[in-house]
Amino acid sequence: MLDSKTIRLYVSLLKLGRPVGVREFQRYVKLKNPGSAKYYLDKLVSLGLAERLDNGKYVAKVDRRSLLSIYTRLMGTVIPRLIPYAIGLTAFTIIYSYLIGVPILFLIPAILCLGVLWFEGLRLYRLLKKITS
Repeated sequence: MLDSKTIRLYVSLLKLGRPVGVREFQRYVKLKNPGSAKYYLDKLVSLGLAERLDNGKYVAKVDRRSLLSIYTRLMGTVIPRLIPYAIGLTAFTIIYSYLIGVPILFLIPAILCLGVLWFEGLRLYRLLKKITS
């Protein structure tokens, strides 16, 4: 079962972005003992969210069929995939409207769509913060 603690630990493993051992993971996520860390790492492996390497280390896996695939790792932080899309499309809209001189009336549909994209992206980000805190 995927509870909030498991999600928090998965996001922590995803933030690390490299293979880690049980004790290193235990210290990173501040668990009391290595047994708990191993339990959660093995649980992530059984859920298909992590992989155990031959050297005994664990690494986060992004399964495209998982609900958590809506998040991505960017520069050491985990964010919803909608945020980079919103940034890119906002920049494109601003530059395009500036260079072409599009009347504001024609920009209203684009602004509304961008608003929805930003709203959903930030909502998913706040949800992740709520779960992981």
